[in-house]
Formats: sequence, C-alpha cells, structure tokens
Amino acid sequence: MPGVLKALAAQCNGLIWASVSTRDGIEIASVGGAPNEKLSVIVSTMYALSDSIVAEADLGECRSTVLEAGKGRVVILSVPGKTEDLVLAGMATPNTSLGMLLSCCAIACREVTSASPALPDP
Repeated sequence: MPGVLKALAAQCNGLIWASVSTRDGIEIASVGGAPNEKLSVIVSTMYALSDSIVAEADLGECRSTVLEAGKGRVVILSVPGKTEDLVLAGMATPNTSLGMLLSCCAIACREVTSASPALPDP
C-alpha cells in the first residue's frame, strides 16, 4: 500500500498527506507530513460519524466525507470491495481543487482494493 500512496502523492498536485487506515483508526500506511498517527484515528472517527448520519437518514452506504478549511481540504473515502474495513484519507492545500483531490483519492482506493487480498465470505 505504500506504493499506492506514493503514486497518489505524485498524481495529486498539492497533496500534503494521505493514509490508509482501518475504520477503527489503525494506520496501515501513510505518506507526507502528518503530525502523527493520531490523525488516522481522528479520520476514522470522522468517517464513522459520517456513516452514522448517512445510515440515520437512510441514504445507503457512506462513500466519502469532505472537509474544507482555510488552509486546505481533507477527503475521506471508504475503500470498496472485499477488503478489511478500510478508509483512505487525503489532505491537500487550498489551491488543489476538490475535484482533483477526490478523483486522485478514488483512483487510489481502487488500487488499494485490487492490491488487497479478498476476504472469505462469512
């Protein structure tokens, strides 16, 4: 997975940090300058909150969460497929368009899915 994140960093101009973590906050891989692994825990918590809102509103499955701030953007995406419950997060400068960040992170999610072994059906 580090290779997928390095490719994401190369493709997404302005990417500051990206990570793949479990939905309970265990960081699997990251790239860029993040303060520490605490950020992966916070990302997982934010995804869980978003997922709860989507479930309560009966909107189906949560696929992404977008945060926009004065100094940048963060997107959190659910990694699809038969992998563990994983989330991919990307943080970029405010000069990076939201569309670019979402598109690059979506490509990285598909690459994580194809690189991950499938889990057996229960």
